[in-house]
Amino acid sequence: MTIPMEMLIYTCPKCKICTANLHPGDGPDFLKVCPAFTRYGWFSYAGGGKCYIAQGLREGALEPDQDLADVLFHCTLCRSCAQQCATGQDPTVIARLARREVVKAMGGPPGDAQTVVKSTVNYRNPYQQPKAMRYRWARGLNIKDASKEKVDTLYYVGCTAAMIPARTHFALNTVKLLEAAGEDFGTLGQKEICCGATTYNLGAEDTFKEIASENTEMLNELGVERVVTSCSGCYSVMKNEYPKVVRRNFEVIHVVEYLDQLISEGRLKLEKPVELKVTYHDPCHLGRYSELYDAPRRIMEAIPGLELVEMPRNREKAWCCGAGAGVKTTFPDFAAWVATERINEAKETGAEALVSACPFCEGNLTETISTTAAGIDFYDLTDLVLMSLE
Repeated sequence: MTIPMEMLIYTCPKCKICTANLHPGDGPDFLKVCPAFTRYGWFSYAGGGKCYIAQGLREGALEPDQDLADVLFHCTLCRSCAQQCATGQDPTVIARLARREVVKAMGGPPGDAQTVVKSTVNYRNPYQQPKAMRYRWARGLNIKDASKEKVDTLYYVGCTAAMIPARTHFALNTVKLLEAAGEDFGTLGQKEICCGATTYNLGAEDTFKEIASENTEMLNELGVERVVTSCSGCYSVMKNEYPKVVRRNFEVIHVVEYLDQLISEGRLKLEKPVELKVTYHDPCHLGRYSELYDAPRRIMEAIPGLELVEMPRNREKAWCCGAGAGVKTTFPDFAAWVATERINEAKETGAEALVSACPFCEGNLTETISTTAAGIDFYDLTDLVLMSLE
C-alpha cells in the first residue's frame, strides 16, 4: 500500500466538521457543505471517512473492490472538507491516493470513467474526438498560431470549450475580449492537448504524469509569458499540480483573473448597463483550490446596472456544482441531485440568473435547469462582460 504515514490518516477525530459549517447568521443554523455525505448520510462518504478508508487500505483491512470504488468515486473532490477540517489536513489528497490504489487494483476507474481515461490516452482529449475537431470552434477567425509565431499570451482553450458545441462560447467570448483589450495572443489550434485534470482526479496517475510532462514541455518551448485558460479545471491542475511533475516557465492565469486585471488597467471599459439581478456560483477549482474569490466579484461590481446577491453558501463554503472528479460521467443521477440543490439555493436569493466561470459547472447546472424547468437563467461571467462592453 503506497499511502504514506505522513498523510496523517490516523488523526481524524470523527468530529464531522468536514460535513457542515455553522452559519454566521442568527441561531444554530448549519450549512451542509459535503455533497456526498449530505446525499447518502454515511461517514465513509465524507472527507473524514476517506481517511478511514485509506487507513484500512494501508493496513490490509480493506481490499479494493467495486463497493469501495462506489464510495470513493461518488466524491466530487470539491475540497470543502479540507476547508473545514479541524486537524488541518486535506482529505481530498488522501481520497486521490485511495482512488489510485483502486485504479491500480481494478485496472481503471469504475463505469464510464474508464472510457474517459482511454480517450485521453488515445486522442489526447476525454471526448473520443479526433484531433482535427479541436479547432472547429475557430472557423473563420484569424487567430495567431502560437506554435509558428511568437506571442505574449497563449490562450489555452481546453477540451470542453473546444469540442462541446454548447460550450464553445467560452472560447469565442475569450477571443473577443482579448482582441478588445489589444492583447497579443494566439492558440495552439489542433496541436493543443488535454490538460489531464480529469485523469488526475480519477486516480490514473501514470496517464496524468505523461500528459503533464508532454504539455508542459510543449508550452515551455513557446516562450510565452502567460497561459490563459477558460476552464477552472485546466487552471487548477496546470497551476497547482504541474509543478509537482515537471518545471514550468510560464504563468498560468484564469480568464476571470486576467479580465479583472485588464479592467483595472482600463484596457477594457465596461460602460453599457446590464440590468440584471444575479447570484454567483464559485467553481471549486477557482475557489477552494486556487482562492480566486474576489476577482469575479470585482468584475461584476464593475458592470453598470448589475446587482449581485450572494447565496448562503458562497466563497470557501460554496456548494459544489456536482460535475467534478468524474462524478458527472460515472454517477449522473448524483451529479444532477447536487446541481438541483445549488439551483434551488440560487432561486431562493431572488436572482434572475446564476453566473459562474467554468465549463463543467455550466454544463451540469444548465442541463439540470433545463430538465427541471427551474425558471432561472445562466450566464458565464464572460457573457456579462461582453454585454457591458458591446
